Amino acid sequence: MMRAVVRKELRALWRDGRFAVLVLSLALLLAGIVVASAQQHRTMAEEKRDVAAIVRDQWDAQGDKHPHRGAHFGLYAFRPDSPLAGIDPGLNDFWGQALWLEPHRRNLARFRPAADEAPSVRFGQPTPAFALITLLPLLIIALAFHSVSDERESGTLRMLHSAGLASGRLLLGKLLTLLVVVAVLLLLVLGGGLALAAGAGPWPPDALGRGALLAMGYLLYGAVFVALALAASAWMPTSRLSLFALLALWIAFVFAVPRLGAAVAQSAVPLPAAEHFWAGIQRDYTQGLPGDQDLAARGRAFDAELLQRHGAQRVEDLPFGVAAARRLARDAYADRVHALHFDALWERYARQERWLRAVALFSPAVAMRSISMKMAGTDLSHQQHFEAQAETYRREVNASIDRWDIDNTQGITSFEDRYADNRLWRSIAPFHYTPPRLGFALRAVWPDLAVLLGWVLVAGALLRASVRKLRP
Repeated sequence: MMRAVVRKELRALWRDGRFAVLVLSLALLLAGIVVASAQQHRTMAEEKRDVAAIVRDQWDAQGDKHPHRGAHFGLYAFRPDSPLAGIDPGLNDFWGQALWLEPHRRNLARFRPAADEAPSVRFGQPTPAFALITLLPLLIIALAFHSVSDERESGTLRMLHSAGLASGRLLLGKLLTLLVVVAVLLLLVLGGGLALAAGAGPWPPDALGRGALLAMGYLLYGAVFVALALAASAWMPTSRLSLFALLALWIAFVFAVPRLGAAVAQSAVPLPAAEHFWAGIQRDYTQGLPGDQDLAARGRAFDAELLQRHGAQRVEDLPFGVAAARRLARDAYADRVHALHFDALWERYARQERWLRAVALFSPAVAMRSISMKMAGTDLSHQQHFEAQAETYRREVNASIDRWDIDNTQGITSFEDRYADNRLWRSIAPFHYTPPRLGFALRAVWPDLAVLLGWVLVAGALLRASVRKLRP
């Protein structure tokens, strides 16, 4: 019986001229967005690879100079994107694409693509993820707002009841039919996006797993709106009232609540101004953390410890590079200070994200947005993972150069001395980022997935309650 209901609903949709127009229009729009997004993704990946190669060649060919001057030449660490970033670039366009790695200082990410875009990006990037989150519910509403009310008004519902078809089975058949349409559309969009983005770089081993979970998330998101649309069509006496109610929900879920949630998160957890952030780091480095000495006192204590350990009277008489040893000690303290301030900044970002998760209780679109970014690897947690690896590499590069300096000089050297050459620069291994595996994304996404599943249960409960209204 259920199979017959689904076949009947599919035939009815196929024969409905509005269905072909709506689905074809949305499919063409999504196809254009997918192609444009994939092209942008490939272009960005190629630019990153090209610039990274140029910067590395420049580093390797610095020539003869003081090793610390060479370290200050610096390197860039570029974060490679997964194929799913072509579907949902997430925060990538608003977060820097590269980290400048230099001695003494940990930097924020640089080069935000959105800075080069038109002001229209503020209203949403034309990406497959944005299109699915905003337009998929609209398509479902257009297909389902009259699904039950039309049959009631035409008398078809009375005939189905007379034939022995229970109201619950009828609604379940309509639900499954619309979910089939949603699943086919998702398969085309996500599959096409992955196929077009495949040439941007190597596929990580968990790319297909992430893609499958992303598709499942969008299917659950679509199921929420399918259930709500059918429930509204069953509850409302006319199709017009059903359409108005569903459009109001769509505007609230997709636009109003997310904008309000972002404003609430920024107000509840404000971020420090850039000048205050860097001033705090400089203050703690020069004046010392609570319980520590200031910079000058720490330097005197370090020199005294070196002299005592080696039984020397002057640092100039020590049998190793004292200036490099001092830099190592100062940088170790600077790393502590930077870590404290950056950890506090990341905690503020995480608190803002928790506020947005609370807002997702009032909008499935907020939960789906977060799920999409986490599965695509373009969310806050993946950015933090990249920056942590880049920071570890920065420390290793500068420490290795200073250790070389310690081993190859004695006493105090002048910055004008040129005793390092290309052999030292080329001995520094290139930066290779290792993205986190699927388990990392699952640990980050499960609260948002739980919220979305909660929305599925609520929408399902409303649909079940609407069965009582389904009377001929």
